[in-house]
Amino acid sequence: MKNSTYIPDALPPGVRSISYGIFCWANRHPGALRAIGKVLRRWPFVGGWLGMPARASAVKAVLTRPNSFSNTAHAANLSAGDYLIGMDPGPTYSADKILLDDRLAILKETLPAAADKAVQDYVEALGRLGTNKSFDLIEDYLMWIVFRAMYPLFGAATDRVAAGAGGSLTDPGLKRQYLLEIRYVAGQLLAGSSATLRVQRRAELNADALMSRIAGVRTDIQSAWGLPGPDNIERNAVGLAWISHPVTVQSGALAVQELLDRPKVHKALRDEARRLKQLDPDAVWQNADFRERVRNHVLELLRFRPIFPLLARDVPRDTEFETGARHNATCPAGGKMAIWSIAALFDSDVVKDSNKFCPARDWGKDEDLRWLMFGYGTRQCPAMVYAVEILTSALIGLLILPELQLAKSEGKAITYDGPLMSRMRVSFV
Repeated sequence: MKNSTYIPDALPPGVRSISYGIFCWANRHPGALRAIGKVLRRWPFVGGWLGMPARASAVKAVLTRPNSFSNTAHAANLSAGDYLIGMDPGPTYSADKILLDDRLAILKETLPAAADKAVQDYVEALGRLGTNKSFDLIEDYLMWIVFRAMYPLFGAATDRVAAGAGGSLTDPGLKRQYLLEIRYVAGQLLAGSSATLRVQRRAELNADALMSRIAGVRTDIQSAWGLPGPDNIERNAVGLAWISHPVTVQSGALAVQELLDRPKVHKALRDEARRLKQLDPDAVWQNADFRERVRNHVLELLRFRPIFPLLARDVPRDTEFETGARHNATCPAGGKMAIWSIAALFDSDVVKDSNKFCPARDWGKDEDLRWLMFGYGTRQCPAMVYAVEILTSALIGLLILPELQLAKSEGKAITYDGPLMSRMRVSFV
């Protein structure tokens, strides 16, 4: 909404839990959000009144005006301190962006091979499970693959960051604790001040632990990055830790969830993977056309189930935005805006047969919209290509294993922690 009409902490007992529950339910059911988005696209004046752009043109126009629609709306979500996501343009943002881009550039040459190698190692282990045992797709597969693929982000300091200043570098328990720690911090990025106080406190405690961890190994990070010691090392090290890994893992889980809901699509990919593997065991990894096909599937799966279906922005000054209706919508200073990005991804005026699952769709001049689940404009996720590359490797690994299914015999196969998945039990058929 454009203006907040209440102070969250002043809500009557139980109302916060109910509102948070509704928020979490909406994030877990993107189909419902798409349906609401369709209404907002059909009658854009409603979105203008509510401060909710939904048409592709409106969403893109808002996201390219960072001074009028500010990222500071994320401030309540950043329990681990300031980071690029919640900064307005300025000297601090520019300096931090340079450091971040330098770290991500290292991934360009190393990441594809590192991701493939990590997946191959885990696939070999999972292949020995057989059809009688289940495993957790998140904690037994994606969590560790992403950790290894993104190793260059911290380079030689990675194991020390994960173990802490005094921990054993080879203790997998410490690494797991670290990965859970950053997951709880990242979960707050979605929920922010809308979360229950218990969830907020947990995020704050884990954020404090993460900041303390990074401060304790600052020298190791500084040495690994080859930097003389600018003040922004700790802030960006904290940010890289909690945003890059958990968001990629969660996106991978969402993509697999969507794929398993589409058995015909899943079967077609598995058949092609099996055919290539029969020709040559390495072909499934080396065939560029197949990798491109899987990559296109990853992007299409994330279009239907994006991790950030809605985006928030602050409105620091009186302004207007183009809704796609006859008149612009006014936005008073001090308000907030909810950007219906999932609706823009299904805008039938731009995306032909938008409700059809079509990985091979020709986006033409609207190719930029295809990546909208990663943001848009100057604030688009700078690591989006690397994240998709990791998820492509992870999905190829699953395709060459026996057929995957949700392990429903164990009760709830998917367990949620707020808006995020914390557990996804799967097994082989």
